[in-house]
Amino acid sequence: MDRNQDQNAIVGVMTSVFAFGALWIKKLKTSKEIASHPHVNRDYERENYINSILYSGDQHCIDVIRMRLIAFFNLCDILSRNNLLQSTKSVNIREQVVIFLHIIGHNVRFRVIGSRYYRSTETVHRYFRIVLRAILKLYKLVIRLPDESTPSEIRNNPRFYLYFKDCIRALDGTHIRASVPFSIQGRFYSRKGGTTQNVLAVITFDLKFSHVLAGWEGSAHDSRILSDALSRPGGLRIPKGKYYLADAKYGIRNGYITPYRGVRYH
Repeated sequence: MDRNQDQNAIVGVMTSVFAFGALWIKKLKTSKEIASHPHVNRDYERENYINSILYSGDQHCIDVIRMRLIAFFNLCDILSRNNLLQSTKSVNIREQVVIFLHIIGHNVRFRVIGSRYYRSTETVHRYFRIVLRAILKLYKLVIRLPDESTPSEIRNNPRFYLYFKDCIRALDGTHIRASVPFSIQGRFYSRKGGTTQNVLAVITFDLKFSHVLAGWEGSAHDSRILSDALSRPGGLRIPKGKYYLADAKYGIRNGYITPYRGVRYH
């Protein structure tokens, strides 16, 4: 009797399984095909996005890569003509430079850029380093040693020449906003408000930079930064018999002329 009951129970379970299987198969046959994501042509989408950056007007180009279209193509041409950058089988020079400028212009993470340009994070990282090395090598083409002669703006002006014939440059500091770790923010708070870097800049009279020292905390005094610039190997140098113009905060020292107290000079 018990044996018959066991057999009946097994037959009942098997019957239920078969019935369930038959119903499921019927349902699969009658149901619609599961929708899948459409195929994305990565090359096409990437090209469209790059073209939308470059050919939607100068302002949009500046918004994304911080550069006008003509300047962008001039940069690509300079890098190519001087064999500093080459197109590869998968990434041409234009895309390499666009990605580089997009990253440094907005501090975007490699992973985010990779998803936007349909590139792997490793590819974005590799070409970022390639373009960065190429840009750094441009110093041989764009940096010239400063001329120590009297600037034409002074030499050709009888009002200035008598008094400023040995003046070759002007220097000043400027505060540039900086994002720094919370643990050191106190040192970077400046009198301008917020966290900044105090940057020393030296320019010629045709408004070209001849020396820049960045990285000092916003709370650092200008005269302290100037002392650092003078003490660094290969840093700021004053040609013999020449001097720089500076404002009163730098104090009086050899090689610099500051305005007289109480005299308007702006």
